[in-house]
Amino acid sequence: MMIPSLPAGFVAWLRVILLSLFWGLAFTVIKLGLSDMSWLTLTLLRFVVACCSFGLYFAVVSRSFRSIALRDLPGVAALGFTGFTGYHVFLNFGERFTTAGTASLVIAVTPALIALLAAGFLKERLPSSRVGGIFLAFLGLAVMLLLTRRGGGEWSVSLSVGGALVAPSAALSALYSVIGKPYLQRYPPLVVVFYALLFGMLFTLPLVLADVPQLASETVALSPVGWFAVLFLGVFSTFTGYGIWYQILKATEASAAGAYLYLTTLVAIVSGILLLQESLTFPLLAGGVMVMFGVYVAQRQ
Repeated sequence: MMIPSLPAGFVAWLRVILLSLFWGLAFTVIKLGLSDMSWLTLTLLRFVVACCSFGLYFAVVSRSFRSIALRDLPGVAALGFTGFTGYHVFLNFGERFTTAGTASLVIAVTPALIALLAAGFLKERLPSSRVGGIFLAFLGLAVMLLLTRRGGGEWSVSLSVGGALVAPSAALSALYSVIGKPYLQRYPPLVVVFYALLFGMLFTLPLVLADVPQLASETVALSPVGWFAVLFLGVFSTFTGYGIWYQILKATEASAAGAYLYLTTLVAIVSGILLLQESLTFPLLAGGVMVMFGVYVAQRQ
Protein backbone atom coordinates (compact mmCIF):
# COMPACT_ATOMS: atom_id res chain seq x y z
CA MET A 1 0.00 0.00 0.00
CA MET A 2 1.47 3.34 -1.05
CA ILE A 3 1.45 6.25 1.38
CA PRO A 4 0.04 9.34 -0.33
CA SER A 5 2.40 12.29 -0.54
CA LEU A 6 1.52 15.42 1.41
CA PRO A 7 0.45 18.59 -0.47
CA ALA A 8 3.38 20.88 -1.27
CA GLY A 9 1.72 23.84 0.47
CA PHE A 10 1.25 21.86 3.68
CA VAL A 11 4.89 20.71 3.63
CA ALA A 12 6.07 24.30 3.09
CA TRP A 13 4.11 25.63 6.06
CA LEU A 14 5.16 22.69 8.22
CA ARG A 15 8.79 23.58 7.52
CA VAL A 16 8.15 27.20 8.51
CA ILE A 17 6.41 26.21 11.77
CA LEU A 18 9.12 23.72 12.76
CA LEU A 19 11.90 26.17 11.91
CA SER A 20 10.21 28.89 13.97
CA LEU A 21 9.88 26.58 16.97
CA PHE A 22 13.38 25.10 16.81
CA TRP A 23 15.18 28.39 16.17
CA GLY A 24 12.93 30.51 18.41
CA LEU A 25 13.25 28.18 21.39
CA ALA A 26 17.02 28.04 20.82
CA PHE A 27 17.50 31.51 22.36
CA THR A 28 15.77 30.39 25.57
CA VAL A 29 17.53 27.01 25.64
CA ILE A 30 20.90 28.74 25.22
CA LYS A 31 20.18 30.74 28.38
CA LEU A 32 19.33 27.50 30.20
CA GLY A 33 22.52 25.88 28.96
CA LEU A 34 24.67 28.83 30.00
CA SER A 35 23.51 28.36 33.59
CA ASP A 36 25.23 24.96 33.54
CA MET A 37 28.34 25.47 31.37
CA SER A 38 30.49 28.06 29.64
CA TRP A 39 29.53 29.50 26.28
CA LEU A 40 32.46 27.68 24.62
CA THR A 41 31.49 24.28 26.01
CA LEU A 42 27.91 24.82 24.88
CA THR A 43 29.08 25.78 21.40
CA LEU A 44 31.34 22.78 20.90
CA LEU A 45 28.95 20.19 22.38
CA ARG A 46 26.15 21.54 20.19
CA PHE A 47 28.35 21.08 17.12
CA VAL A 48 29.36 17.55 18.17
CA VAL A 49 25.74 16.45 18.70
CA ALA A 50 24.69 17.99 15.38
CA CYS A 51 27.58 16.29 13.58
CA CYS A 52 26.61 12.91 15.04
CA SER A 53 23.00 13.53 13.96
CA PHE A 54 24.14 14.16 10.39
CA GLY A 55 26.26 11.00 10.47
CA LEU A 56 23.32 8.86 11.58
CA TYR A 57 21.04 10.49 9.01
CA PHE A 58 23.33 9.82 6.07
CA ALA A 59 24.19 6.30 7.28
CA VAL A 60 20.70 5.08 8.14
CA VAL A 61 17.95 7.31 6.73
CA SER A 62 19.21 8.79 3.49
CA ARG A 63 21.74 7.85 0.82
CA SER A 64 21.91 11.39 -0.57
CA PHE A 65 25.39 12.09 0.79
CA ARG A 66 27.94 13.20 -1.78
CA SER A 67 31.31 14.88 -1.64
CA ILE A 68 31.81 18.59 -2.28
CA ALA A 69 33.93 19.41 -5.32
CA LEU A 70 37.39 20.73 -4.51
CA ARG A 71 36.67 24.07 -6.21
CA ASP A 72 33.68 24.62 -3.89
CA LEU A 73 35.46 23.86 -0.61
CA PRO A 74 36.68 27.45 0.03
CA GLY A 75 33.13 28.76 -0.31
CA VAL A 76 31.72 26.05 1.95
CA ALA A 77 34.49 26.79 4.44
CA ALA A 78 33.28 30.40 4.45
CA LEU A 79 29.81 29.05 5.28
CA GLY A 80 31.30 27.17 8.21
CA PHE A 81 32.95 30.29 9.58
CA THR A 82 29.96 32.62 9.12
CA GLY A 83 27.03 30.30 9.87
CA PHE A 84 28.57 28.19 12.61
CA THR A 85 31.80 29.41 14.22
CA GLY A 86 31.19 33.16 14.08
CA TYR A 87 27.44 33.11 14.52
CA HIS A 88 27.39 30.80 17.55
CA VAL A 89 30.46 32.23 19.26
CA PHE A 90 29.00 35.76 19.27
CA LEU A 91 25.47 34.59 20.10
CA ASN A 92 26.41 32.26 22.96
CA PHE A 93 28.94 34.68 24.42
CA GLY A 94 26.59 37.65 24.03
CA GLU A 95 23.62 35.91 25.68
CA ARG A 96 25.63 35.78 28.90
CA PHE A 97 24.97 39.52 29.23
CA THR A 98 21.45 39.91 27.84
CA THR A 99 18.05 38.21 27.69
CA ALA A 100 16.85 35.65 25.17
CA GLY A 101 14.22 38.13 23.95
CA THR A 102 16.78 40.88 23.36
CA ALA A 103 19.10 38.49 21.52
CA SER A 104 16.26 37.31 19.27
CA LEU A 105 15.24 40.88 18.41
CA VAL A 106 18.83 41.78 17.54
CA ILE A 107 18.96 38.72 15.28
CA ALA A 108 15.59 39.81 13.81
CA VAL A 109 17.44 42.40 11.72
CA THR A 110 18.92 39.48 9.72
CA PRO A 111 16.21 39.49 7.00
CA ALA A 112 16.93 43.17 6.27
CA LEU A 113 20.63 42.35 5.98
CA ILE A 114 19.84 39.39 3.73
CA ALA A 115 17.84 41.66 1.41
CA LEU A 116 20.71 44.16 1.32
CA LEU A 117 23.36 41.53 0.64
CA ALA A 118 21.19 39.65 -1.87
CA ALA A 119 20.90 42.81 -3.93
CA GLY A 120 24.67 43.11 -4.11
CA PHE A 121 25.74 39.48 -4.44
CA LEU A 122 22.75 37.75 -6.03
CA LYS A 123 21.49 40.72 -8.08
CA GLU A 124 18.03 40.57 -6.51
CA ARG A 125 15.90 43.72 -6.81
CA LEU A 126 16.09 46.35 -4.07
CA PRO A 127 13.15 48.76 -4.55
CA SER A 128 12.87 52.00 -2.58
CA SER A 129 10.29 50.55 -0.18
CA ARG A 130 12.73 47.81 0.76
CA VAL A 131 15.48 50.38 1.35
CA GLY A 132 13.14 52.30 3.68
CA GLY A 133 12.28 49.14 5.58
CA ILE A 134 15.94 48.25 6.01
CA PHE A 135 16.66 51.74 7.34
CA LEU A 136 13.79 51.49 9.85
CA ALA A 137 15.00 48.06 11.00
CA PHE A 138 18.49 49.41 11.67
CA LEU A 139 17.02 52.42 13.48
CA GLY A 140 15.09 50.02 15.73
CA LEU A 141 18.26 48.06 16.37
CA ALA A 142 19.98 51.28 17.44
CA VAL A 143 17.14 52.04 19.88
CA MET A 144 17.50 48.59 21.47
CA LEU A 145 21.26 48.79 21.73
CA LEU A 146 21.67 52.42 22.81
CA LEU A 147 18.61 53.65 24.74
CA THR A 148 18.71 52.92 28.48
CA ARG A 149 16.98 54.26 31.59
CA ARG A 150 18.92 55.37 34.63
CA GLY A 151 17.90 54.89 38.23
CA GLY A 152 16.40 58.37 38.41
CA GLY A 153 14.01 57.66 35.55
CA GLU A 154 15.67 59.75 32.83
CA TRP A 155 16.62 58.25 29.48
CA SER A 156 20.22 58.21 28.29
CA VAL A 157 22.29 56.81 25.44
CA SER A 158 24.71 54.04 26.40
CA LEU A 159 25.71 50.86 24.64
CA SER A 160 24.03 47.59 25.63
CA VAL A 161 27.03 45.26 25.90
CA GLY A 162 25.05 42.04 25.50
CA GLY A 163 23.09 43.30 22.51
CA ALA A 164 26.23 44.65 20.87
CA LEU A 165 27.98 41.29 21.29
CA VAL A 166 25.06 39.49 19.66
CA ALA A 167 24.82 41.96 16.74
CA PRO A 168 27.67 40.42 14.67
CA SER A 169 25.69 37.17 14.64
CA ALA A 170 22.96 38.87 12.60
CA ALA A 171 25.47 39.99 9.97
CA LEU A 172 27.14 36.57 9.89
CA SER A 173 23.77 34.82 9.58
CA ALA A 174 22.87 37.01 6.60
CA LEU A 175 26.22 36.26 4.95
CA TYR A 176 25.69 32.54 5.54
CA SER A 177 22.31 32.65 3.79
CA VAL A 178 23.45 34.71 0.80
CA ILE A 179 26.79 32.95 0.28
CA GLY A 180 25.19 29.53 0.60
CA LYS A 181 22.35 29.93 -1.90
CA PRO A 182 24.40 29.22 -5.09
CA TYR A 183 25.63 25.92 -3.62
CA LEU A 184 22.05 24.75 -3.15
CA GLN A 185 21.72 24.49 -6.92
CA ARG A 186 24.58 21.97 -7.03
CA TYR A 187 24.24 19.96 -3.81
CA PRO A 188 21.44 18.70 -1.50
CA PRO A 189 20.81 21.22 1.31
CA LEU A 190 21.78 18.83 4.12
CA VAL A 191 25.07 18.01 2.41
CA VAL A 192 25.98 21.71 2.27
CA VAL A 193 25.03 22.18 5.93
CA PHE A 194 27.01 19.11 7.00
CA TYR A 195 30.21 20.24 5.30
CA ALA A 196 29.76 23.77 6.64
CA LEU A 197 29.30 22.33 10.14
CA LEU A 198 32.53 20.34 9.82
CA PHE A 199 34.42 23.48 8.87
CA GLY A 200 32.68 25.32 11.71
CA MET A 201 33.95 22.74 14.20
CA LEU A 202 37.43 22.99 12.71
CA PHE A 203 37.50 26.78 13.10
CA THR A 204 36.27 26.45 16.71
CA LEU A 205 39.07 24.07 17.76
CA PRO A 206 41.69 26.79 18.48
CA LEU A 207 39.34 28.28 21.07
CA VAL A 208 38.67 24.86 22.56
CA LEU A 209 42.33 23.86 22.75
CA ALA A 210 43.04 26.99 24.77
CA ASP A 211 41.05 25.57 27.71
CA VAL A 212 40.66 21.79 27.41
CA PRO A 213 40.56 21.11 31.20
CA GLN A 214 37.53 23.38 31.71
CA LEU A 215 35.75 21.83 28.72
CA ALA A 216 36.34 18.32 30.05
CA SER A 217 35.30 19.11 33.63
CA GLU A 218 32.12 20.92 32.54
CA THR A 219 31.13 18.08 30.20
CA VAL A 220 31.52 15.45 32.91
CA ALA A 221 29.55 17.54 35.42
CA LEU A 222 26.63 18.44 33.14
CA SER A 223 23.23 18.33 34.82
CA PRO A 224 20.06 16.98 33.13
CA VAL A 225 19.20 20.59 32.19
CA GLY A 226 22.61 21.01 30.58
CA TRP A 227 22.27 17.80 28.58
CA PHE A 228 18.77 18.79 27.51
CA ALA A 229 20.13 22.11 26.22
CA VAL A 230 22.98 20.43 24.32
CA LEU A 231 20.74 17.76 22.76
CA PHE A 232 17.94 20.16 21.82
CA LEU A 233 20.33 22.67 20.26
CA GLY A 234 22.32 19.99 18.46
CA VAL A 235 19.49 17.83 17.12
CA PHE A 236 16.61 20.25 16.62
CA SER A 237 18.05 23.77 16.31
CA THR A 238 21.15 22.79 14.30
CA PHE A 239 20.67 19.49 12.45
CA THR A 240 16.95 19.91 11.75
CA GLY A 241 16.73 23.73 11.77
CA TYR A 242 19.65 24.43 9.44
CA GLY A 243 18.47 21.71 7.06
CA ILE A 244 14.96 23.18 6.91
CA TRP A 245 16.34 26.70 6.41
CA TYR A 246 18.39 25.70 3.37
CA GLN A 247 15.40 23.81 1.94
CA ILE A 248 13.35 27.00 2.22
CA LEU A 249 16.22 29.06 0.83
CA LYS A 250 16.61 26.71 -2.13
CA ALA A 251 12.95 27.14 -3.11
CA THR A 252 12.75 30.95 -3.01
CA GLU A 253 14.75 34.17 -3.26
CA ALA A 254 17.09 34.84 -0.34
CA SER A 255 15.45 38.19 0.39
CA ALA A 256 11.98 36.60 0.50
CA ALA A 257 13.04 33.60 2.58
CA GLY A 258 14.17 35.95 5.35
CA ALA A 259 10.55 36.87 6.04
CA TYR A 260 10.02 33.47 7.65
CA LEU A 261 12.21 34.56 10.58
CA TYR A 262 9.33 36.69 11.96
CA LEU A 263 7.83 33.75 13.83
CA THR A 264 11.24 32.77 15.21
CA THR A 265 11.48 36.10 17.02
CA LEU A 266 7.94 35.79 18.39
CA VAL A 267 8.61 32.29 19.73
CA ALA A 268 11.86 33.46 21.38
CA ILE A 269 10.22 36.42 23.14
CA VAL A 270 7.21 34.43 24.38
CA SER A 271 9.32 31.48 25.57
CA GLY A 272 11.71 33.86 27.34
CA ILE A 273 8.81 35.44 29.22
CA LEU A 274 7.13 32.13 30.09
CA LEU A 275 10.16 29.99 30.89
CA LEU A 276 12.76 32.50 32.10
CA GLN A 277 10.47 35.21 33.53
CA GLU A 278 12.08 37.83 31.29
CA SER A 279 10.47 41.25 31.01
CA LEU A 280 9.94 43.62 28.09
CA THR A 281 11.55 47.03 28.62
CA PHE A 282 10.46 50.11 26.69
CA PRO A 283 13.62 50.28 24.49
CA LEU A 284 13.27 46.58 23.74
CA LEU A 285 9.58 46.89 22.91
CA ALA A 286 9.90 50.10 20.87
CA GLY A 287 13.04 49.03 19.05
CA GLY A 288 11.66 45.56 18.49
CA VAL A 289 8.49 46.92 16.89
CA MET A 290 10.60 49.15 14.62
CA VAL A 291 12.79 46.21 13.60
CA MET A 292 9.85 43.92 12.90
CA PHE A 293 7.87 46.56 10.99
CA GLY A 294 10.96 47.60 9.04
CA VAL A 295 11.65 44.02 8.07
CA TYR A 296 7.98 43.61 7.11
CA VAL A 297 8.18 46.64 4.83
CA ALA A 298 11.39 45.32 3.30
CA GLN A 299 9.94 41.85 2.79
CA ARG A 300 6.24 42.40 2.05
CA GLN A 301 6.59 41.78 -1.70
